[in-house]
Amino acid sequence: MKGDFGTGKSHLLLTLQEKAKKQGFATSLVVISKELPLGNPSRLIPRILAEIELPDMAERGLQGIAARLQYKQPSFQEFQLSVNQWRFGEGWWPATLALHQRLEGDDEKLDAIVRFWAGEPTLRLSEVRQRLRDHGLAGAYSVSKLPPAESLHWQRLAFSAQLCRAIGLRGLVVLVDEIELIAQYSILQRVKSYRVLGHLFGKETLPEELKAAPLILAGAVTRDFEQSILQEKGDREKAPEMARQKHISEEAVKAGMEAIQQAIPLRSCSEAQEAIQAMLHKVADLYQKAYPDWVRPSRSELPPLYGTTTVRSIIRRWITEWDVRRYYNPTGTVQIEEDKATGHTPTEEIQELEEEA
Repeated sequence: MKGDFGTGKSHLLLTLQEKAKKQGFATSLVVISKELPLGNPSRLIPRILAEIELPDMAERGLQGIAARLQYKQPSFQEFQLSVNQWRFGEGWWPATLALHQRLEGDDEKLDAIVRFWAGEPTLRLSEVRQRLRDHGLAGAYSVSKLPPAESLHWQRLAFSAQLCRAIGLRGLVVLVDEIELIAQYSILQRVKSYRVLGHLFGKETLPEELKAAPLILAGAVTRDFEQSILQEKGDREKAPEMARQKHISEEAVKAGMEAIQQAIPLRSCSEAQEAIQAMLHKVADLYQKAYPDWVRPSRSELPPLYGTTTVRSIIRRWITEWDVRRYYNPTGTVQIEEDKATGHTPTEEIQELEEEA
């Protein structure tokens, strides 16, 4: 879905989450940020799994789901049969699932298996093979070197969605908020983010690992991201070109951008302007307390709301303007320079993401 600043996108995602729980789904809501970059599956997928909530349980993550597994239930047996037939994973998923059954009572080893499912590097190949031998399973399960990292992450998401169904739920609903924050990324990181969106929301670019998973996805982005970033910043042309240069799936990148373009629009509302006006008065009161000699302007204009406007950027704009007036120009006109494509005062791109790439 897409909507203007303040149209209730986050609230709607929370509403969808609660409705999904009532209908028997596990859910996971994640918010894109500097700490959780959309284009990095090695961080995104483990966070999604860590945020899984069950309809009737406060604890989050896979531990609570694994604790509810009933090995004799038809739902679990169907799940195990499905995993045993996976053509990917190099045998790790059926083998660790079989070991989880045999290791009942050994909390430390069970914990290591569940943490592996959730994305932690807690198991070694030699260790898994030894445990299979110890329990007479070496002939039944062949395990080889772990799959490539990105494929493994999608497998974890698919396995976890199937795991939810194995305990009697209908599947897993994943909700992704504040997708528009990728506008602050470098072009390369935006390309990687479009690729992930293409894998999650694309019809033809869904990874093989996810095609049979009981998985529902929803996301929220600001309405004018398409114009500001895809058009004015030129990502519609630049992103596929960079994808080719970096050997990233051009098809998935295009599918990710198409998902943003085809997002369902939400209606605008006046509540955002009213909330910002109230916030302005509160921030001005605090500024007045910090600087009693400050001459409070008789009228402060509300900033324009761009697709990537955040509360922090609005407050920063006000403080910058008031500081300039207080030091240099108390009565004249102050003009704040902004990046028209992002609606922020100029900042450096997030270099940490480049270093992780």
